Amino acid sequence: MNNVKKYYEVINERLRMILDQEMENIEQAAEVISESLKNEDNLLHIFGTGSHSIMAGEEIFSRAGGLVQIDPIFFAGVSLINGRMKAIEHVPGIAPHVMAPHSINEGEVIIISSQAGFNSLTIDAANESKRRGLYVIGIESRELCKLVPKDSTSRHPSGKNLHDIADLTIDAKIPFGDAVINIPGAMQKTAPVSDILIFFILHSIVICTIEKLIEKGANPPIWKSGNIPGGNEANTKYRKKYVKLVKSL
Repeated sequence: MNNVKKYYEVINERLRMILDQEMENIEQAAEVISESLKNEDNLLHIFGTGSHSIMAGEEIFSRAGGLVQIDPIFFAGVSLINGRMKAIEHVPGIAPHVMAPHSINEGEVIIISSQAGFNSLTIDAANESKRRGLYVIGIESRELCKLVPKDSTSRHPSGKNLHDIADLTIDAKIPFGDAVINIPGAMQKTAPVSDILIFFILHSIVICTIEKLIEKGANPPIWKSGNIPGGNEANTKYRKKYVKLVKSL
């Protein structure tokens, strides 16, 4: 029980760090996204570039209370559900092919979310996004970017970090190694925190984006829960409108 309480405390400490140190960046991200999404035909793209980072797109796509204008870029090769190929996010050259089938317009925004911020899929996705004229928002761990050697095999061959390429980056405050609880007798730490912290950042961006869209006079489409009466009926019109733009719909 003491370790569970400590886990709770570490998570809250890291969330407080995000609130205290990253809200300006979250607000700036929301401003850029809201300017883009004022155009109802524009999308917010999101690419989670790792075996667990892929959940970033799953977390805010087609989600009750979430923005409708979201296009997740899913890559089955890194998904654990489909039997992840060993370290495929460390292989250069894949990202442009993964992004190719998506409807991407110059001037739109993409969020690239990475637990670390420097693997090959992440860096190639950022480079391809810039090539295609997207505004790139990165979510990464500055601590990992700083502490993992430039010649590590987990890095892109360039040695670059996501913040070296992105227009704006948000530090998810993920600690080195991700896990935070040291149990005596265990071979290493347990209790990772990365997904909780990244999800908090993503939902904070969505909250601020919706606020800004309303301030700008827009009426942002928001998914309604399909588990409550009227939910599916309310969502049908959005599916019909965006099915041709959003690959995963």
